[in-house]
Amino acid sequence: MHVTSRNFAFVLANTIAVIVALYIAFANDLERPYWAMFTVFIVAKPITGAVRSKAAFRLLGTVAGAAVALVLVPPLVHAPVLLCLAISLWVGLCLYLSLQDRRPRSYAFLLAGYTAAIVGLSVVSAPNTIFDTSVARVEEISIGLICAAIAHSVFFPRNVLEELTGKIDRALRRCGTWIADALAAGQSIDLEAEQQLAELVSDLHILYEHVTFETSDVPRNAPVMHALQDRLALILPRVSSVQAALGVLSTAGPLSRSTLQAIEATSRWARTFPGANGALHSDVETELHAALARVTAGSEGSSEWISLVQRTLATQLRELVTDLSDASRLVVAVKDPDGTTAVATLLGPPTRRALPRDRGLALLSAFAATAATLIACALWIQGSWPEGAAAAQFAAIGCSLFATLDNPSKVLFAAVAGILLALPVAALYEFAIFPRIDGFASLALVLAPMVLLFSWMQTSERLEGMALVLAIGFSGGLALQSNYRPDFASFINSNIAEVVGLLIAVVANLLFRTIDPVWNAIRISKSGWYAVVRLAQRPTCDIRDWTLQMFDRLGLVTQRLASAKRQDLMGHRIDGLRDLRVGMNLATLQRSFDALPPAAKKSISSVESAVSEAYRGLIQGELLTHRDPARSIDQGIDALEAQGRTQAVEDGVTALVGLRLDLTAFGSRYLAQPLNS
Repeated sequence: MHVTSRNFAFVLANTIAVIVALYIAFANDLERPYWAMFTVFIVAKPITGAVRSKAAFRLLGTVAGAAVALVLVPPLVHAPVLLCLAISLWVGLCLYLSLQDRRPRSYAFLLAGYTAAIVGLSVVSAPNTIFDTSVARVEEISIGLICAAIAHSVFFPRNVLEELTGKIDRALRRCGTWIADALAAGQSIDLEAEQQLAELVSDLHILYEHVTFETSDVPRNAPVMHALQDRLALILPRVSSVQAALGVLSTAGPLSRSTLQAIEATSRWARTFPGANGALHSDVETELHAALARVTAGSEGSSEWISLVQRTLATQLRELVTDLSDASRLVVAVKDPDGTTAVATLLGPPTRRALPRDRGLALLSAFAATAATLIACALWIQGSWPEGAAAAQFAAIGCSLFATLDNPSKVLFAAVAGILLALPVAALYEFAIFPRIDGFASLALVLAPMVLLFSWMQTSERLEGMALVLAIGFSGGLALQSNYRPDFASFINSNIAEVVGLLIAVVANLLFRTIDPVWNAIRISKSGWYAVVRLAQRPTCDIRDWTLQMFDRLGLVTQRLASAKRQDLMGHRIDGLRDLRVGMNLATLQRSFDALPPAAKKSISSVESAVSEAYRGLIQGELLTHRDPARSIDQGIDALEAQGRTQAVEDGVTALVGLRLDLTAFGSRYLAQPLNS
């Protein structure tokens, strides 16, 4: 399907889901059919598995939130301060838990929080209706969820794997171009490239969770997907390692003929990558491997610094080609139900993976949500405001929905503007159009233009957020019920309460939660430096999980620096690719450790301690080269060069040279050190 036809299919499915959800809610005489209406808009996604996933977790969260309201309201209804405090704390707790997991299931915690506020605060004046209200909310939301899931599964469904493999194929083609440009023209990989590939690796981790909810015949190859993430996360650090080595070689004089041939061959290989099913012309591969072999042969037998760097360059080029080729094979295997067998040698042992958690930011977000809900409740109680419950509900909703952003208040302002824009349209329907119609058929007919418009806007990534705000504002403004009872005063008061609740959320986020993106980028980078220190001290750390987390941090940092237009800060202190390279070299040393003799092991342990100290200094505000680990690294190189030529020794030397390139001043050269110094 073309993009336009896919958009049409989504709009058609969403419109049908909204109309059918309203019909079922009216037919069963539910109290607030409009809840079913905007629930469809909330869970609507172009990907079928994502719709089902979001629907399942939203239903789970709604049931949990309604159950909590059932527990809290009866004993605390005559102590309104305690009830408001309990619900506010519950909102904050659920928001904190949801921010600890960026996978789709976190949506259940989010919904459990503000659903308790929606149900519990709406029945304070009539606590005997708490059970009926809870059941009604669950029924209305369930209808919207089921209708959305069925409609998006019937009308030209798109599965998660189709979306992911399309992204991966495009990313691999871009990787080939980046590598060719970086090698042939000496261009450094820019922030945009880093951000795109980092976002892709994180998307593979997050979006692949939706595959569980696919009912179509979609291959479920989680180990293959994990292996693909591992390879993609290594590509940019490999390229930057090659560039670092070339920088040293260039300052020492003209590049050797074998080195130039290797660079040209790798660049040519990258431009032809990937072919059909990842295959390449045999003559291109043959030329590439021959060129790399010549570089290695020309630098063997020498412990001179330039020779060591040439050996490291050849190794990194070889690893880069291998990683990219493996990624291409893994993409083919992901699409094949029986593809695991063909790439079994590329798969690692199964592990439970998680993206890094930001507990500090989660606590701030939870505090802001709790404070906003309490402030709205205080205005409601102290001012005897009849519509105050709606303000508290929307304060909780606003703080919860945008908690992942650095500056949620900015988006909340946009949400207020969207609701104010939708309200005149809702008023036109409520007081000018509805009095002139009768029956569900005419209702569906007059609602269709707006439903089609909002659904069409949701097909655009740029307009999706505004479409959701407009749809919720329009649906809430209409407040469709079984019996039409126009009340202009109630219309104004209830919608003003919603806007006030969002404005309270804005104030709370401005006070407690708005973060400068540059400061946040530095903070995230610092968490990566702590991760390097832990890796240097814990040889049992799973390097695949460590690399995934560091690559995710790289994407978060580059995204924030790009949004603040502060790419100039990328350098000696903030350099996610450097941190990744250091971690990869530490992991290589740790893998080679057991195969080394005791004297070499002692030198390697000293190197790990020196790297740890260098990063501790970086955390404290020093330059990475301030606590110069060059002496320890040089002693490690001496210790390994004194051993016989084994694969473990070669890998160790390559890792030590890489550490020296990253952690010492540019232009510094390896000097042989007495082992007893």
